[in-house]
Amino acid sequence: MTRDHEKTPRRTAPSLGSLAIASMVLSLSSVAGTASYAGRGTRVKVDTPTRVFVLAGFTPDCTFKGFPDMQLSAAPQKGRVSFKPGEATTIQYSLSGKRISTQVQGTGIYYTPTAGQTGEDTFTVMGKLGTGEPATRTFSVIIDENGQPQ
Repeated sequence: MTRDHEKTPRRTAPSLGSLAIASMVLSLSSVAGTASYAGRGTRVKVDTPTRVFVLAGFTPDCTFKGFPDMQLSAAPQKGRVSFKPGEATTIQYSLSGKRISTQVQGTGIYYTPTAGQTGEDTFTVMGKLGTGEPATRTFSVIIDENGQPQ
């Protein structure tokens, strides 16, 4: 016997981790083990640039569509953010669900803490390909002496 709610397929909205743009996909690909979640963040070391994420633009068949236009929407209080095009990453999520684990190139998002700072910091970036909708994400970092989990 099936219940009424089991007859209708569930639909879930895509997260900001991937955003369809015309025939392109703009994907936020986390660096393995460093994705930031509520209450946690990427560990970073003072005065050392750390890649916290890669934003990549590609078609559903993984054809490179160019590097996204990156902007800092909300600046960090304890450090600085920089962007580096041409970073390799592995697709962890796409709207089509295809090509997971495929290597692509994107723009690296780096955070560098200011000397003397410790604790947590946050910043928000926006990436956009062409005239498509922007993908926005807020990142959390934890600054410690060694840049390692405690």
